[in-house]
Amino acid sequence: MSEVLQRLVQTLRFERDAFVWMDFNDRATGDALILVVVTQVLILLGGGSSLLGLVGSLPRVISVMLEALIFWLVFSGIAYAAAKYLFRGDGAYATYLRIAGFAYPTLLLLLFTTRFIGNGSLAFLAGSLWFLAIVAYGIHYISDLDLVKSAACSGFGIVGWVIISAIFSGGLIF
Repeated sequence: MSEVLQRLVQTLRFERDAFVWMDFNDRATGDALILVVVTQVLILLGGGSSLLGLVGSLPRVISVMLEALIFWLVFSGIAYAAAKYLFRGDGAYATYLRIAGFAYPTLLLLLFTTRFIGNGSLAFLAGSLWFLAIVAYGIHYISDLDLVKSAACSGFGIVGWVIISAIFSGGLIF
């Protein structure tokens, strides 16, 4: 587990070694999944739920976890599709999953931005910037695209998620 935490810190610092490790280590996909789940539990706890409250509302917890996992899969898929088919970049979908999974803990910033910024859309954008920047840098390394195109792929991922989420929720999520 110490290697995963070391790679997480490297990812948060935009260090190339973390992305090289994600590219060549198949086990990193499982590690990314664990980071997504743990981060989502921390977001629930930071949002005001107690640990006993989480156990007591198991259907809600399962629903939130499924939404986080679906976000992870869909966001990564859209970013991968944009890089691969729109910009003709390289890389495998699994590597994009790893990058998004290791960037996911930065979404803990949403706890702070939603408390200090009154506008929900602006708080979401501010809380997601670090996540999007890490994903863009990872795509830049994996796909051999320039940083602007990589950032566009990351942006397409989040915009695509917002659109898909709005479609399935029956309205806007903000």
